[in-house]
Amino acid sequence: MSLQNDPFLNISNSIKNSYIEEWQKNNKKVVGYYCTYIPEELLYAADLLPFRIRTTGNKDTELGDIYMVRFTCSFVRATLDMALKGIYDFLDGFLVCNSCDHSRRMYELFDLKVFNRENFKKKVSRFYLALPHIITNEGFEWYKKEVEELKEELQENFNIAKISNEKLIESIKIFNENRKILREIHELRIQSSPKLTGTEALQINMANSSIPKDIANQELKRILTFLKEREEIDSGNKKRILLVGSVVDNIDFTQLIENSGAFIASDILCFGTRNFMDDVQLKNGENPLDSITRRIYYRLSCPRMMDDHQRRLDFLKEEIKRANIEGVILQRINNCDLHGCDNMLFTHELKELKIPVLNFDREFYQADTTRLQTRIEAFLEMI
Repeated sequence: MSLQNDPFLNISNSIKNSYIEEWQKNNKKVVGYYCTYIPEELLYAADLLPFRIRTTGNKDTELGDIYMVRFTCSFVRATLDMALKGIYDFLDGFLVCNSCDHSRRMYELFDLKVFNRENFKKKVSRFYLALPHIITNEGFEWYKKEVEELKEELQENFNIAKISNEKLIESIKIFNENRKILREIHELRIQSSPKLTGTEALQINMANSSIPKDIANQELKRILTFLKEREEIDSGNKKRILLVGSVVDNIDFTQLIENSGAFIASDILCFGTRNFMDDVQLKNGENPLDSITRRIYYRLSCPRMMDDHQRRLDFLKEEIKRANIEGVILQRINNCDLHGCDNMLFTHELKELKIPVLNFDREFYQADTTRLQTRIEAFLEMI
């Protein structure tokens, strides 16, 4: 049985989909965002559809390069390129946080160049969320106030009477269920006889970030049932790889790795494990908005959190054991200092585990596939 033409996975092949169209037909709004550090449960409780911005279908940065220099992240430039071409015109809101300097710059550029284009008359509300770069009690209090202010701004800009605690709790339950199902699917991937490939896992996670979570949960349950009944994948002599680093939103990249003789048994990516390993814990007497904020702030971090490298390393080591990893691929999009620093440290720290490591830089879309495939094949032969 194959997932190749599954309608849910096919959502990952394009930006807009029929679920978004149906959502907006019911006079509901869609809010685009870049980073997983935004409170999706808050948006959903306000009847707003959180949509994760990605570069699917794009292979160049020509228009984006007009406004951003070439030594900025090519993923961000590619999303700006798509926005200037009108691909994101369906958005009703735009939420940016300071996940990195490159994506933070989109707050101004979308306002000045995307939403200010000739013949673009639609009003798109913009929101900015400031997030500390270290994990402290003071930092949590700061971020909590930022999220509280965002709630007020959402109510004002979208004419929402009130985002109630009841709505927030309902949203938390939906998102917790979503993450629970994704973890169950992940278990079928990391087991010794896997039921899905790394590419299929990426498609599932991208599709999941593009549609209403109520519908996504129904589809994920169906996919989970299908995978449990599916025969194990014949991975043959393929080496079990852990993929780490910058955002991956293009299945051409994961297919390149898996076609080179690897099986991506697990990952530490924001379209992957980093997004579903932690749930919102509702504490007795705690404001549900505070519970949402606590989960985001203290969850498994990405390299933007500068004082949390040891916890990321511990998770990496644990995942190596859980998924029986034979080699680690560390990749970063060119000019990403955050992942560059983390990957450099991982390269040295994994030597004590005697795990082979391949560390390389790339662009958001890998055009020079032959040279990279040769490097990956050579790495796999060393294992």
